[in-house]
Amino acid sequence: MTVRTRLLVVLPAFLLTIGSSLTAQTRLQLRWELVGDSITGDRGFSRAAFTITNRDTKPLAPAGWSIYYSALHGADSGTVGSGFAIEDTTGDLHRLAPGAGFAGLAPGASIRIEYRTDPLLNTSFVPKGPYIVFDAAQDVGVALNDYTAVPFERSPQGAGHDPRVVSPEDQFALDSSVRTIPASELPLVFPTPLEVTPAAGTLHLAALPRVEAPEALKGEAAFATEYLRPYFRGAGPGGVPLRLEVGAVAGQTSAEAYALVVDPSQGIRIVGASPAGVFYGLQSLRSMLPPSGPTPRAGVDLRAIRVVDAPRFGYRGFMLDVARNFHPKPVVLRTLDLLARYKINVFHVHLTDDEGWRIELPSLPELTALGARRGHPPDAGTHLPPAFGSGPTVDRPFGSGFYSRADWIEILRYAAARHIEVIPEIEMPGHARAAIKALKLNDPGDTSKYTTAQGYHDNVLNPALETAGVWEGSPAVQAYMKAHNLASVDDLWFVFYGRVEQIVKAQDVSLGGWEEMAVRRTSRDGHRMNIANPDFATHGWRAYVWNNVPGWGNEDLAYGLANGGYDVVLSPVSNFYFDLAWNQNPEESGLDWGGYVDLRKPFEFIPFDYYRNAHADPAVFVGKERLTDYGRTHIVGIQGNLWSETLGADGRVEYMLAPRLLALAERAWAADPDWATERDPAKSASLFRDAWSRFVNVVGQRELPRLDREVPALTYRIPTPGLKSEAGVIRCSVELPGFTLRYTTDGSEPTVRSAAVRGPIPFRGTIRVAAFTTTGRKGHTAHLTAP
Repeated sequence: MTVRTRLLVVLPAFLLTIGSSLTAQTRLQLRWELVGDSITGDRGFSRAAFTITNRDTKPLAPAGWSIYYSALHGADSGTVGSGFAIEDTTGDLHRLAPGAGFAGLAPGASIRIEYRTDPLLNTSFVPKGPYIVFDAAQDVGVALNDYTAVPFERSPQGAGHDPRVVSPEDQFALDSSVRTIPASELPLVFPTPLEVTPAAGTLHLAALPRVEAPEALKGEAAFATEYLRPYFRGAGPGGVPLRLEVGAVAGQTSAEAYALVVDPSQGIRIVGASPAGVFYGLQSLRSMLPPSGPTPRAGVDLRAIRVVDAPRFGYRGFMLDVARNFHPKPVVLRTLDLLARYKINVFHVHLTDDEGWRIELPSLPELTALGARRGHPPDAGTHLPPAFGSGPTVDRPFGSGFYSRADWIEILRYAAARHIEVIPEIEMPGHARAAIKALKLNDPGDTSKYTTAQGYHDNVLNPALETAGVWEGSPAVQAYMKAHNLASVDDLWFVFYGRVEQIVKAQDVSLGGWEEMAVRRTSRDGHRMNIANPDFATHGWRAYVWNNVPGWGNEDLAYGLANGGYDVVLSPVSNFYFDLAWNQNPEESGLDWGGYVDLRKPFEFIPFDYYRNAHADPAVFVGKERLTDYGRTHIVGIQGNLWSETLGADGRVEYMLAPRLLALAERAWAADPDWATERDPAKSASLFRDAWSRFVNVVGQRELPRLDREVPALTYRIPTPGLKSEAGVIRCSVELPGFTLRYTTDGSEPTVRSAAVRGPIPFRGTIRVAAFTTTGRKGHTAHLTAP
């Protein structure tokens, strides 16, 4: 006999209620909009509003729930309307909750909740990742998928105008310094080489060149064949040789030097001082190929030429932050390809921060099991809180993720094959919340109070503890200072760095760090100031100096540290922080705390005299330290930095990186241009205009079309057109010659089918103009409306 049993599950009433509530919450509609601004110079505030609409058939309760969201700015206390409150929780996570003044929301009804906040300059400052939590189930957060953030515009004129907005007329004026140069007159090699000697004749390649290389250069030979093959599909190697050799390069001492010769009768020969030099010679040869790609059965014609080249700086770096928002391995590999193409030889990876630990350490699995995951609830012991819009669900892309040991090995090998050094960065002792929470490194006795710029109160490792003005309240710190005769908690920084140095040098690892590890605080004439810390200057530590913001007091920090004997990598926020917005317009993304970085900022940087190209009152630099001859020998290179707070979406890395990377490459590789050494201001300005025109023509007519063809997934930024109204017509401009401008006259958005701009456009109604790539991808639209 078969006995059948039935399991009866009785759910408590409160669980049934929670389930009903969670179902109902998905029927809430949330809308956010910018209401208005009060902006004067760099100060002011914005007024914004949330609108909640109840799409359910049941009322929304007057209490017992709250909405969490991420935003770079919180709400000003006391400005939240309609009986609600907005409070800061952790980092950029905020909580909107009903108060006693809220009576609930009937089906179909809406409530508008206005609040005041710091200026909201662009799309990056819009609230992201909202989700609702009911008090009865505080560990459960469910995304509000019916959420809309209304796009906003700002007019450069009129009431409430923002004087920082780049109007179409402003952009037209900026573009006026650019003259279009015929493609046949553009330099053949980019970045600018040391010596280029044109020769008579042309080398015709009817078939894939015959690559001749020793075993030590088999990787470079394979690379040459890989990028040349598409030009000769269906044809085997021909009779023209491409010889690759390692040998001396006359007059050059750099290990990355190369000589490239294209000879009509002898073929192509590349001699590098090392395999890296050969690789860079091949990249230069690549830049000489037709940017439009192969023409069937036509072959390739190369002008006869001799190039002798070597980099200005041995360190040419790019840093990608994968901690704040994670970027998976394919993005990293694609970035490495782009760096190699433009002779960038260092990939600095910011692997850890408050919001994430992104590399697997098998001996400490907690670091990724907890520290590489974000989600709700914020105070769970299994993951970090949501940040930068990552939302309530654990293991969502960008918020969660890490590189396994196998991933990291693959990245290292991929970079090495492209002659790129990978520098992993582990952030400490500050910005260490992910590690602190994962490994439970808190000091329970520390009563110190602090708030970081990112909104954290518990993100600094305590150097007085073996497990690892922040530490004043720690008994462990006070005991440690007394035992070691330390006069100030400032000295703890250097105790910590010294311990780290002992640990890593035992593993034959050299150290570098942000500027903080190289400075000591002191006072002069009653004012606090930073000086070079002598303790580590002779230890071979490399200092990465970012702080040169005019008016902050550290404008000369990089030069002071170099003069004090530190090897300095210039990473100034003013020119090379690629996470800053391209310009001040609201459709752009990115931060603004250090200004704005367009394409011109990295191009115009003068490494040994950056005061000259600073867009600031010259009085700021009076009395500042100048770079000495000795200090010049300690400027080892330049690095661009891309922090990722605003990069939680596909394609944002490339948008913020390119084409700014090309300007970084030019400054890091090429010698000082003539305009940088010319002391007469008028002559220097004229020389700069010529150099700028050459650069933007090379980028727009040659490099970006090549990327369109060879890396079609690369979503680099397309320039926004400039417009000018005069005599009843609209004149159009574009910063990078080579793009196709298309327009509409009925106010609709331009498409690839819209008319191309061939000259002035009659000014009637609303004229909208956008630039399009060779593949039909569209940039931001500029528009003017007739009075």
